[in-house]
Amino acid sequence: ANAEIAASDQPLFETLRSLRRQLAAEAGVPPYIVFSDATLRAMAASRPRDSAGMARIPGVGAVKLESWGAQFLAAINGPD
Repeated sequence: ANAEIAASDQPLFETLRSLRRQLAAEAGVPPYIVFSDATLRAMAASRPRDSAGMARIPGVGAVKLESWGAQFLAAINGPD
């Protein structure tokens, strides 16, 4: 799976996977319900700056954006 991601994006991908695991545990759902690996790879590669950019990533629908978008944006961009 890691062959699909640039080496420079790997640390962020791992951070996003860790965040996904934590949020899934809090919500009582499997991690893939939060976002798929493919979606996390796309986030790590495109590094959206805002929710509009996040919404353009395949697998990020309105409900998931509302539920988890802010946490993933913070993980990608750091605290404001």
